[in-house]
Amino acid sequence: MKATVRLHQEHGKSSIRTPLLRKDWSFILVSWFLASMLLIGVSQTRLFISRDKALKYNEGDLVTDDFYIENNFSFVDSEATSRAVNLKRSLVSPVYIVSSDITESVLKRYDRFFSLLKPAIVNGSSGEAVAELREEFPGAASLIDSGSSRTVNELTQLLQLTREVLQSLEYGGIFRLDTGDEDSASGVIEVVHNEAQPDRRVSLIRSTVTLTENLPEKVRAMEELSSLPPDDVEFVTALVSYFAEPNGYLNTLLSEKSRDETEAATEPVNISITSGTKLLSSGRVVTAQQARILEALRLQRNIGYHSYIDPLLYMAFLFALGLVVARSFDITLRNQKTFWLYIALSGSYLLIAALFTVFFRLQENLTVSVVLPTALFTLLLAQLLQDRRLAVLSSILMSLLIYFLTPGSSYDFLITLSAGIGGTLSVKKRESRMGLLRAGPRLAIILSVTTLLTGLLVKKPLNNVLIMAAWSAINGMITGILSLAFLPLMEHVLNTATTFRLIELSDQNVPILRRMRLQAPGTYIHSQNVAHLAEAACDAIGADGLLARVGAYYHDIGKVDQARFFVENQKGENKHDELKASLSVAVIKSHVKIGMEKGRELRLPDEVLAVIEQHHGTSVIRYFYDRALKEKGGELTSPDDFSYGGPKPMSREAAVVMLADNAEAATRTLKKPTAAKLEKYIWDLIMDRFRSGELNESDLTLIDLETIKLTFAQVLTGHFHTRIKYPKEIVK
Repeated sequence: MKATVRLHQEHGKSSIRTPLLRKDWSFILVSWFLASMLLIGVSQTRLFISRDKALKYNEGDLVTDDFYIENNFSFVDSEATSRAVNLKRSLVSPVYIVSSDITESVLKRYDRFFSLLKPAIVNGSSGEAVAELREEFPGAASLIDSGSSRTVNELTQLLQLTREVLQSLEYGGIFRLDTGDEDSASGVIEVVHNEAQPDRRVSLIRSTVTLTENLPEKVRAMEELSSLPPDDVEFVTALVSYFAEPNGYLNTLLSEKSRDETEAATEPVNISITSGTKLLSSGRVVTAQQARILEALRLQRNIGYHSYIDPLLYMAFLFALGLVVARSFDITLRNQKTFWLYIALSGSYLLIAALFTVFFRLQENLTVSVVLPTALFTLLLAQLLQDRRLAVLSSILMSLLIYFLTPGSSYDFLITLSAGIGGTLSVKKRESRMGLLRAGPRLAIILSVTTLLTGLLVKKPLNNVLIMAAWSAINGMITGILSLAFLPLMEHVLNTATTFRLIELSDQNVPILRRMRLQAPGTYIHSQNVAHLAEAACDAIGADGLLARVGAYYHDIGKVDQARFFVENQKGENKHDELKASLSVAVIKSHVKIGMEKGRELRLPDEVLAVIEQHHGTSVIRYFYDRALKEKGGELTSPDDFSYGGPKPMSREAAVVMLADNAEAATRTLKKPTAAKLEKYIWDLIMDRFRSGELNESDLTLIDLETIKLTFAQVLTGHFHTRIKYPKEIVK
């Protein structure tokens, strides 16, 4: 991903940094779409391979493969909801209504009985009242007979007490319980005494209400009869039992209304299952609960728009995050080769991660993150692209990708993040290839410790964590071995300037440098001095000092075959004294072209070739230009004919090598140089290149130029240091 685009056009044309162009946005959109399609393919393939097979199971089937819930999943369990509703409905108390009409009818009938009984007792059995009494209340004869032994006043008091008891019972309610409510779970009934106000209810315990069956016991237990003799209690009990009638009946409408209201207020039973939960285990039988979950999965399978929308949105988030961070921290890709290399490595990681999450059904003690070669990819990115910031950004994006694919596993996210950053930092700067072997144990320690601590943090079983820590250690060791195999191969194929490749090229026994030392010793010494200057200056301004040093070693390899034409290799005789200025300048300029040809033959990295090609830029070869002006006697002479073909330096390293080359050669002419004189002279040389526009495309700032001046002066002061004069030895 690129936050900015560097347009490096050849042959002196402008090289500027511009916002993303339309074609870059088009490529980003295409990349986003392809990556999203891959994630969608992963999602759908995973469903096809695992879920669709599991959805065929029914209750009682034998499971042949473990099945894990891929995504966070929730559904309403209709059966559990039905049970909850039935339970709550059963707990709703039935509603009974005490009929006031029955109560009034019972009391009126008793009052009629009382009005006939008193004259019947007074007049005896021959009275008209007795006849009416026997006719209206045929069962009351025994009551009349039992009351004959009492006085009129005593009987009257008992009859009045009986009415009070009867009235109390009827008002309270004498119930005939509905057979359908005998097993009500609540054990309570609700009683409405006023039919006009059905919401005003009294709750009664079922076992305490008065029924026709327990009416005699209720009467005998009443406090009003506690002071009466037993025969009077039995008299009142018999009389109440004779006249009492049930007046409490179940009201079906009110009862159902209460149950319906309770059912409507009952929340559905929502079952939530987190991703990674094992639903089915191999060798087990599908239970009823598992069957209901599978049925819910079947029903939701067709409503899968999230499996299409989510990857698109998530990948858009990753691309946007990468672009914003890259722009904020000025992370760029140097050229088309590094751009396509980054695309290839990123795409390969995405593809491998997708395949692992689809086809490798890992166990509880082994997750995708501990077996993915994340550290290998970030190590290759950091070394091949020589930009650790880009590798760290890629580590963050990789971990977020795994977080989506796992899905939503913070454990896998943290392990992937630590593996990516560990791979980025596992090889030290300017380390030899043996550092790759040391990277393996380093990564093994980093990954195993991170896996262990992360597992304890997310409270995974210790046994599982220890197994995964062991796998992480193995992953780290394998990464070190594979990097030793892959990195040289990719360096050769891509011809990139990795640290290891540059260290190998800095060996002074490389054939071309050995030839230079023997055939062009002046150029060799010059190149060594330029290398020292360029490396020190690049390190000071934060550029790649190793690349600058190696580029300086090779920047003049084009002089080897024509060493005598260059002043640093001449011993008194100057070949150019016999040549015209135009021919001499052609020879001088040709060393750049010849150097490029030799560099390509040696398969030098493009970054080193760029230093060779750009170390003179388009500067004028002033000595021969002035000579041409004298030879032609003032005739018009074009500076372009006496200028290098360029291009101008397009990187800070190439620009520093140009300045070091100029400074090293020019300061040799100074007599008795001091630190102050060197600083002023070097600054004049730098400003000359600055004013001529040679540094316009290199991204060097004025602060960088000031630092370069001071560094050059410091190094050259050491080169030109004075020594004390030793006395001649007298040899005897």
